[in-house]
Amino acid sequence: MATLSSFLLFLCFLLLPGVLAFTGPPEQSYPCPCDCPPQKETQIHLFLHQFPAWGNVSNPNEVAFQGWAADHWLLTGGPDPNNNIVGRAKGYHLLTGDTNKDWYISHIYVFEDQRFAGSTIQVLGMFDGEWSIIGGTRAFSNARGYIKYKEVPKLDVHIFTPDTSTAV
Repeated sequence: MATLSSFLLFLCFLLLPGVLAFTGPPEQSYPCPCDCPPQKETQIHLFLHQFPAWGNVSNPNEVAFQGWAADHWLLTGGPDPNNNIVGRAKGYHLLTGDTNKDWYISHIYVFEDQRFAGSTIQVLGMFDGEWSIIGGTRAFSNARGYIKYKEVPKLDVHIFTPDTSTAV
């Protein structure tokens, strides 16, 4: 009898994935399980300026060690690093592979401009591609989002925060 029940249990686990597969495709979006506030999106177009401590660089904003670098990069509203400084990208990047694009970054963007002064976002990701925004402070409290770029230094920043203007 124990063998028959063990076999039936095994058969149940064996067939369960097939049964679940025929229940239909999962929903594309899942409703918020709680009373989630509406989200607002802030889009910012930034330029990141990285000046490694090389012999020909007079004002370096990163210090490199073996396989990693400490960063204090400039964030500006335009391509000129001397005008319209919006903030700083403070953090580090680590070489995680064999190519020049295999860098993992961890930064806190500290905004200095009048609109978002003192606000921050936490940014993580691989150098080549898209970066995640996993948190923030002040104007970007409870932020999430992403940063897209085709080629650094131009960044397309999308920050999602709870929309407190609709709060009761």
